[in-house]
Amino acid sequence: MIKKIIIAITLCLPLMAFAQNDWEVPTAAQDSKANRQTAKAKKDYPYTKYLGPVVPEVNGEVVFEKTFTNNKSAEENYNLMLNFLTGMTKEEGQLDKSKISLVNKKDHAIICHFEEWMVFKSTILTLDRTRFIYTLVAESSDNKVKVKIFRISYWYNELQDGGEHFEAEEWITDKWALNKKKTRLAKISGKFRRLTVDRVEIIFDNIQTILNT
Repeated sequence: MIKKIIIAITLCLPLMAFAQNDWEVPTAAQDSKANRQTAKAKKDYPYTKYLGPVVPEVNGEVVFEKTFTNNKSAEENYNLMLNFLTGMTKEEGQLDKSKISLVNKKDHAIICHFEEWMVFKSTILTLDRTRFIYTLVAESSDNKVKVKIFRISYWYNELQDGGEHFEAEEWITDKWALNKKKTRLAKISGKFRRLTVDRVEIIFDNIQTILNT
């Protein structure tokens, strides 16, 4: 009888120990749950694409650069880029100041100044847009074209007391256009970051098409 009582007490000891301590989910399970929640949050957020390193900085300046390759000569690439960029200055949405600023036929280089409308929202009652200003440089060589977009700025709400002027370095970079946790775009500057990234992608995609034609 005494032996049975001792065995029963022994079996209860683990349960008594559990009762004296707080229960916890295993760390691996906690991490897995946190990862699932983070993944879900990213999936539900429509602008995840713009949270990563999509606005490059070179020596503190916002600079988008891309090198395109093909099988054409430097002169052929120069002529293709000159025709493309000339046409780009006349596209819908471009302003009067958009132009080919300088060319160097010997070095096959082109410098352009662009000012165009960047439209955030356009309805019958609302027109939310900014003047998007940037410099584009194209340097052509045999089998290669290097394109750089920089000196980016914005004139916003120009009809309201002259509007506001923003430099890209203090407006669309991670520091200014993302929240502290870098999980969301900022309410105002975030839309500038989003459309700037989209516009640069469109320009680069068009150049890729032209150079491979």
